[in-house]
Amino acid sequence: MAFVVLVAAALILGAWSAGVAFTTVWSVPRGDVRRFNSVLVVFPHPDDETVNCGGTLNSFSRAGSAVTVLLLTRGERGNEGGIFDPALGEIRNAEALRAADILGVSSLIHEDFGDGRLNERRADVRRRIADRIEVIKPDLLITYDLAGLDGHADHVVCAELVTELRRAQFPDVALRYVAQPGRLVRVLQGVRQLVTNAEVDRRRAMPTERVFIGAGVIPKIRAWYAYRSQRGSIARGLGRLLPTWLAVSMLQFEYFAEVA
Repeated sequence: MAFVVLVAAALILGAWSAGVAFTTVWSVPRGDVRRFNSVLVVFPHPDDETVNCGGTLNSFSRAGSAVTVLLLTRGERGNEGGIFDPALGEIRNAEALRAADILGVSSLIHEDFGDGRLNERRADVRRRIADRIEVIKPDLLITYDLAGLDGHADHVVCAELVTELRRAQFPDVALRYVAQPGRLVRVLQGVRQLVTNAEVDRRRAMPTERVFIGAGVIPKIRAWYAYRSQRGSIARGLGRLLPTWLAVSMLQFEYFAEVA
């Protein structure tokens, strides 16, 4: 029996190591979280921060950086039919607070510009983001790239506004887009975890640095599971092949594109 257990453990470890090797693009240079003291992360929906860069946020926190997460909507349309549900917005707000606590986020700012409405409220959203940057005075901004990962309108608007503000008003603040290596994008597209089109893929930023999250993968997984209301969407794609925690644990690096 002990021998069977050892063999099974060896097989699992081997598969996990192969997964880590496959998802790691070694040609992308390593980034250093110790370069920044104050980080402002701007995303449209609760769970965007955890799924895209939760391990890095935890690494920033453990390195002593102040990490502020600014969420622009309450995610009240984050259900199967995209139906407006104010109660879901309250649930996701509470989930975001739990996730922020797990990741070691210094401050969570949760706005309510309306899930799916960022484009029609661009001027208001732009002013609010600018105000937050003025007050927080970060030395690093993190958001989506101009593809918005999957082309979601809120993702794209968020990325465009942060990019415009950085260029026009805050040129001395570093900007990083969360970015996925082409290899991983193709895998996610293959399992229907990531549905895109040619225009979205044309706007996609390629990673210029990778951040090793190491032990930060554990709080990332815990924060991921804190979003109970989103288990259905999170479990799609790779989740049909592997347990979510196992798939996430293979992603030992998170990738970013430096914006000049």
